[in-house]
Amino acid sequence: MKVYVFVEGPADRIALETLWAGWQEHLWHSGWGIHIIPLDDKSRYFRKIGHRAAEKLVNNDQDLAVGLPDLYPNAEYDRTENRHANLAELKTVQARLVKDALLRVFGISEVAAQTALKRFYPSAMKHDVEVLLLAAVDQLRLVLGTSEALGRWRHPAEDQNQSKPPKYVVEELFLTKQNRAYRDTAHTRAVLGKVTDIKGLLYSHSGQLACAVFKATMDWIAQATRVPGY
Repeated sequence: MKVYVFVEGPADRIALETLWAGWQEHLWHSGWGIHIIPLDDKSRYFRKIGHRAAEKLVNNDQDLAVGLPDLYPNAEYDRTENRHANLAELKTVQARLVKDALLRVFGISEVAAQTALKRFYPSAMKHDVEVLLLAAVDQLRLVLGTSEALGRWRHPAEDQNQSKPPKYVVEELFLTKQNRAYRDTAHTRAVLGKVTDIKGLLYSHSGQLACAVFKATMDWIAQATRVPGY
C-alpha cells in the first residue's frame, strides 16, 4: 500500500523526504510507503495532477493520493479554469481535475469516481516549502550558526503575506547571517534533517499552532494509514 504525495518541485520532495524520514520508517513497518512526486512547477502541476493522481487511485483501491501544490502565488491563474483565491478553492480545483481524469481518461462510473476520490486529499503548502524552515526556527538557527534572534515574521508561520513569502525571509536570513546565497535543495535538507520531533515544528514554543494546513495533511495520512506522524 502506498501514499503518493504530489508536489511542485524537487525542493518540496527533498524537504518532505527529510522531515518524514522517521515517519516513513514507521509506515514501512506497517505495510505502507510514501512516494513524493514532483510535477515540475505549479502550471505543470495543474496539467498533470488529474491524470497522475487518478492513475494511482485506479491502479490500486487501497492506495492514497495527496495534492500539495503551493497556494501562493496565484494571481496568474485568475483568468484560467484553475483560478483560486484561497485554500478552499485550490482544493476544489484539484478535486475537479482528478475527478475529470477518473471519468474521462479512465472511464469509470460517477459512483466509482466518488468512491475513489475519498482516497484523494487535495491540500497545499500555503506558501513555498520554506514555511517549514520558519516553523523549525531552532534548527534554522543552528544551520545559520547563530544564537541571535532571527528577525520578525508573521506567526503562525503559514500566515506570511504574498509580498514577503517565507522563501524571501529565508533568503534574507542567509545573506545577513552567513553572507551567502540560500540554496533550497541543500538548505531544506540541512535544516529539516535536524528536526527530531515533528510536533515541535507544528507548534511554536508557546503552544501556538504554526502550520495548521500542513498538520491537517499529516493528520489525514495518519488517520488513513493508522500510523501517527508525530
